[in-house]
Amino acid sequence: MNRAAAVAVGVIAAVLALSGGVLAGVQAHQLSDRSAIAAKVSRQNDALAAGRQIAVDFVAYDYRHIDADFTRVVGESVGALSKDFATQAASVRDLIVKAQAISTATVASAALVSATATSARVLISLNRTIVNTSAPKGQSNAVDLQLDLVKQHGRWLASAVKPL
Repeated sequence: MNRAAAVAVGVIAAVLALSGGVLAGVQAHQLSDRSAIAAKVSRQNDALAAGRQIAVDFVAYDYRHIDADFTRVVGESVGALSKDFATQAASVRDLIVKAQAISTATVASAALVSATATSARVLISLNRTIVNTSAPKGQSNAVDLQLDLVKQHGRWLASAVKPL
C-alpha cells in the first residue's frame, strides 16, 4: 500500500470513529431526554391520581365510620387546610351521625393544571350522592374542586381545596 492510500485509510478510519462517537453521544442525549420525560409524566400521573383520590375522600363519608373518614382526610392534607378541616369536621360530626348521612362520590373528570417535582394543581369534577334520613332515596349533585397539592415524604397531600 502506498503512502497516499495509507493516509486515506487513516483519514477514513478517523472520520468513522468520530462519527461513531458523535452518534453515540446523540443517542445517549436522546436516552437522557426520554428518561427525563418519562419521569415528568410519571410525576404528573402520580399527582393526578392522588388528586382524584383526595377529592373523593374530601366529599365522601359514612356516618357509621365518620371518624375514620375524617381522619383519612386530615392525613391527606397539610398546614392550615388540615387544621381547618379537623375543626369543621368536628362541628358537623354529630349532625352527620344524627342524620345517618352517607355521601358517595365518583370522579367524572380530572385534569392536571400544572406540576413540578414538589407541587401540583388539579381540577376534579365529582358526581356525589348523599343519602340520609331526610333523603332516603338520595340527592345527587356535581362537585367541582381545584386542589393544590404538595409532595412531602414521597406522598402527594392537599394544601388547598377550592370549590369551583
